Amino acid sequence: MNRGVMIAGTNSGSGKTTISLGIMGALSKRLKVVPFKVGPDYIDPAYHKLVSKNPSYNLDIHMLGEERLASLFYEKTAGRDISIVEGVMGLFDGKDSSGFASSAHVAKILGIPVILVVDAGGMSRSASAMVKGYKDFDPELNLAGVIFNRVGGDEHFKLLKECIEKDTGLCALGYLPKDEKLVIPERPMGLMPPEEMENLEEGLERLNYLIEKHIDLAKIFKIAESAHIPVLPNECSKSADTGGKKLKIAVAMDDAFCFYYNASLELFEEKGACLVPFSPLKDAELPKGISGLYIGGGFPENFGRQLSQNNSMKNSIFYAINAGLPTYAEGGGLMYLAKTVYDRGGKAYPMVGIFDCETVMTDRLQNFGYVTAEVVKDNVLAPFGTIINGQEFHYSKINGNLNNASYIIRKPEQNRKWQCGYTYKNCLASYMHIDFYAYPKLLDNFLDKCRQINDKE
Repeated sequence: MNRGVMIAGTNSGSGKTTISLGIMGALSKRLKVVPFKVGPDYIDPAYHKLVSKNPSYNLDIHMLGEERLASLFYEKTAGRDISIVEGVMGLFDGKDSSGFASSAHVAKILGIPVILVVDAGGMSRSASAMVKGYKDFDPELNLAGVIFNRVGGDEHFKLLKECIEKDTGLCALGYLPKDEKLVIPERPMGLMPPEEMENLEEGLERLNYLIEKHIDLAKIFKIAESAHIPVLPNECSKSADTGGKKLKIAVAMDDAFCFYYNASLELFEEKGACLVPFSPLKDAELPKGISGLYIGGGFPENFGRQLSQNNSMKNSIFYAINAGLPTYAEGGGLMYLAKTVYDRGGKAYPMVGIFDCETVMTDRLQNFGYVTAEVVKDNVLAPFGTIINGQEFHYSKINGNLNNASYIIRKPEQNRKWQCGYTYKNCLASYMHIDFYAYPKLLDNFLDKCRQINDKE
């Protein structure tokens, strides 16, 4: 039996991430838990992996499409005891006024029940009015229970439980008390990454203790059994026989470059590639014997001094790309391949210098949200005319005259378009992030290019 449940919030800041982490961590002590995150966020899944000891997968309708999203969920759920899906924003908040790509939208596609997290600080029966509104808003949604956050204690919860169960018919599954030590700090790109958190293990232990004390995990498990998860074929295209020879693809993975979708990385391996992690911060050069390079997003501006001082690594990447190494870079990867990164204080840090431009950190988001790219010039991923859905989220902007853009990026709802997807030889670098699970053919194209280069050597 496939069991699954979504933990969603009334709004951003309701406590759904904290409660999701606590439930994942507590259940993982005795069950095989597979975590998921609605939307394109990278940092929440890093916490999911930490508490569950399993990779977390992003469920984003804009980037994956409904069919691939359901296929991903079924594929990764198979063989596990329970799937826990953390929602995004408020339950019905999505890409537009229709709620497209919202948590509710995803829950209905997957056929899983929803548990609503309500910040009950300063409320009693008013919580009933709020929850009843969420319950009645979409009759097709299986809203199966409520968890309260920031509760004043047992007596406060007893009052909330009596109101909710009498007024709405929903089950009150428990609560988390007010506790400032459970708050995960935020910064402009979202939650602070787990690698940078102090006393994180101690905080997670306390969270697990409070979850087990105040939340009915047995009822959550029972609710998860009511999921109607569709049995879908695994449509993930796999590579043809590689003759036993695996391509080695170097992947930048450290505190500066940590934004990757787990489904994307696993697809590389399913298609016969061997991912070789390396650190632009600490390693002296690229790994030996590689046929391709992938530099994901992250926080290069926060590690400008270390990255700029690692000249041997910068030179290794510069000469490899100039020699024709197939390379794909996203977000922070694009910044790293520029000549210079300016941090928020205006300090300049020399970078790899593949592209004749500077990236400058600003105090405001430059582009945020879902985008669609039209390929107007062949590149290492896609031929002319390809349409790709992705997302951008960055505070940096490019200064420089780059005339080698292969993408026209559009935000139709804002009637805006701009150029990106810069190319140099077999290198493509873009602010737009994509999930390769949505586009197996793009990954095939990249690996074919790597294979061609490898065969020539």
